[in-house]
Amino acid sequence: MTPSEIEAQLADMIQAAVLKKVAPDTLLLESGLLDSVAAVDLMLAIEGRFGCTVPITEVEEHLRSLRTLSTYVAAHC
Repeated sequence: MTPSEIEAQLADMIQAAVLKKVAPDTLLLESGLLDSVAAVDLMLAIEGRFGCTVPITEVEEHLRSLRTLSTYVAAHC
């Protein structure tokens, strides 16, 4: 899967969680778009779809934006 395909799939997953389309650099946690429950749900969905987990100590770092998340998934899944 290419990085752009990963980003597109993650964008769809984030859109489903926050009920709106987000730009690649939109701050997800800091802006309040994702709360802790939605973040956990998204991490579980990523694990199910891509087969990798984001370590709990790194969730805030990699869930900063769609771009940071897709970079992590492309490198680790």
